[in-house]
Amino acid sequence: MRRIPLDELQSGMALGRTIFSGLNAVLLASGQKLDDRYITLLHKHGFGYVYVEEEGFEEVNPQDVLSDTSRRVAEATVRDSFDQLRDAVRLESESAIITRDFLESHADIFNVPQVDEMSTAVSTIIRDIVNRSVGLIDVFAQVTESTYMYRHAVNVVSLSVLLARQFGYTNRQLRELALGALLHEVGKICLGDEMLLPEYMVPDDKADLYREYPTYGFILMHNTNPALKAERLTILHHREWQDGGGWPQGLRGDNQPPTRTNSHDQGLIHRYAEIISVASAYDNLVNGTGELPQRLQPADALALIMALSRKCFNQAVCQVFSRIVCLYPTGAMVQIQESSSFGFEGYYGVVKDQSHDPARPVLILYADPRGKRVRPKTLDFSHDPDLRLRIMA
Repeated sequence: MRRIPLDELQSGMALGRTIFSGLNAVLLASGQKLDDRYITLLHKHGFGYVYVEEEGFEEVNPQDVLSDTSRRVAEATVRDSFDQLRDAVRLESESAIITRDFLESHADIFNVPQVDEMSTAVSTIIRDIVNRSVGLIDVFAQVTESTYMYRHAVNVVSLSVLLARQFGYTNRQLRELALGALLHEVGKICLGDEMLLPEYMVPDDKADLYREYPTYGFILMHNTNPALKAERLTILHHREWQDGGGWPQGLRGDNQPPTRTNSHDQGLIHRYAEIISVASAYDNLVNGTGELPQRLQPADALALIMALSRKCFNQAVCQVFSRIVCLYPTGAMVQIQESSSFGFEGYYGVVKDQSHDPARPVLILYADPRGKRVRPKTLDFSHDPDLRLRIMA
């Protein structure tokens, strides 16, 4: 199969992967032949691309960071919890303004429902990633406006766990980090429904209020269980910058590997938050759900994160992150710009595998530089030091 942007879909193409519109809701099943009606439906739901079956690419099999089962269970748990909290906020906001003091004095109402179930969900995610030996960030769920709060949360957990494992985190540390990642934006629920949209959609006159959400999330977690200190600090610190220019407290980081255990006691950003901030930014950049409304290709998203390392993001975290991000997702169409392999510049291919080098994949070539179809040919470019590709989709 290959990955194709919606604007290039044609009637008669067959879906290569099932598309979910929400929790356990199948929008279109794998194998479904597309027509104009289905293509319009995909546009309406805000998807950027789909996978289609095509002769010659049968061996292209993208591996999600998470299995479908683990993802659906985690997403359902998050949405149920968030919906319960949102109902409580709506009920109380009819008679009172939801302030910090109000949250702290009504701990019986304002806490995180089903936190034990969410702890179980993150343990399942960790086990899933470990058992499937997932080491690279390749394919993960697309986030749309309607799925933002819970799907972004689960994506950030997955990316954070993959990144934290590179630093040798123990299973207990991974669970703490993952629960903080799953709930890193829970405070938004207390600020009103318009705060639950992607960041670029938040009204300008609500920017100051928006920056309160980490603090509200911190209070919610304290109300839920005061013993969850690491998780609370992770939520509170994930929008802080290394140079002190972040929020809500203006804390600084030291750009060192996030392996120290007492960083928060020294007035620094909590180490888990330094990981989550990178994971969250990357997911938002590739899905167009952060400050930028357009979706970036993985290579462009990574380049922006690296440009902001030291100033915004922990430099050590960014350096490790750059080694596990697949610049060209499996199934993506690319054109060879430069190569030490004579005669292949300008050829078009589909990414088959990148397990040896996330920046130098195995390609199935399918068209010459003029765009004329050729017999599919598989070539391994993992040892090509001069390889430079342009992603087409």
